[in-house]
Amino acid sequence: MNQWQTMISDLREKGLTQTQIAGEIECSQNYVSDLERGVCGKRLSYELGKKLEALWEKHQPEDSTTQSTS
Repeated sequence: MNQWQTMISDLREKGLTQTQIAGEIECSQNYVSDLERGVCGKRLSYELGKKLEALWEKHQPEDSTTQSTS
């Protein structure tokens, strides 16, 4: 499983649909489906990759993405 598949899988486990993910990262639902199944024949664009990473980070628990320095 590649990193994009993992991120989409994580988002789906958190209750997001392919359509919701596609709307957030501004691509088609079919493209999200292809990414999730690992059938895309080309690399993900930088812009789309950054949007997917940002969406994935937004749905992570606070303590897993940041650490307290107090």
